[in-house]
Amino acid sequence: MSFLQSTDGKDSLLVLTFTYKDGDGDLGLNQSDTLSPFNPVIDSVGKSLNPFYQNLHINYLEKYQGLFQAVTNPFNAADTLTYAFRFESLTPDGRHKSIRGDIEVKISPNAYPNAADTTLYELYIYDRALHKSNVVQSPVVIWNK
Repeated sequence: MSFLQSTDGKDSLLVLTFTYKDGDGDLGLNQSDTLSPFNPVIDSVGKSLNPFYQNLHINYLEKYQGLFQAVTNPFNAADTLTYAFRFESLTPDGRHKSIRGDIEVKISPNAYPNAADTTLYELYIYDRALHKSNVVQSPVVIWNK
């Protein structure tokens, strides 16, 4: 994981890199994968309600009274702060489908007022068989405020 900050101090970018390994290579989705169970079901504020449409999920947690907890979205009190992404199919050509590698995700950190100075990120993915991966955590991030 790395953190990139612009020279003017206004724009920041957190780069989360994680390693994956899959025995049958069914990670990622094709652009044509938009029918059930991968169809986008969107709520009134534009968030996807179908966890399989976006196959990479990152939960934002802040340290509060010594424990890391999900944070309520300040712009939508019925939601927590999460990031969701859809990545392309990683299935290799050929007979052997086992794969491993790294995925790099760039996100804007602390994108809301009153963000805590100590955070971490939990992430997981869904494969095309709808299996959820292990949930992995980033190292603790301590922000300079």
